[in-house]
Amino acid sequence: MESPEDLVRIGRALSNPLRVRILLMLVKNPTFIQDVAHKLSIPYALAHLHLKVLEEAGLIEGVYVVEERPRPHLRKVYRVRDFRLVIDRQLLERLAESLG
Repeated sequence: MESPEDLVRIGRALSNPLRVRILLMLVKNPTFIQDVAHKLSIPYALAHLHLKVLEEAGLIEGVYVVEERPRPHLRKVYRVRDFRLVIDRQLLERLAESLG
């Protein structure tokens, strides 16, 4: 974590119980937006929004893959990135120093 904004971005991503459920789902099995929406019984657009927030926070990544059937097309598969999240006094002091 390099800036206070990074802390806010990660905190925001983890503040929503649905995003935490998505993160836990993806750690077990990388998957597509459609599958996330179906498994959680939420609209596609809402699944996309939550995945975007998690991706912008650096917690997940999406990679395009070519699906051959029924016709060739691209799909984005999401998976959890390797990360270690430690928020302690030392981190907070370092971020406070960056504010000046």
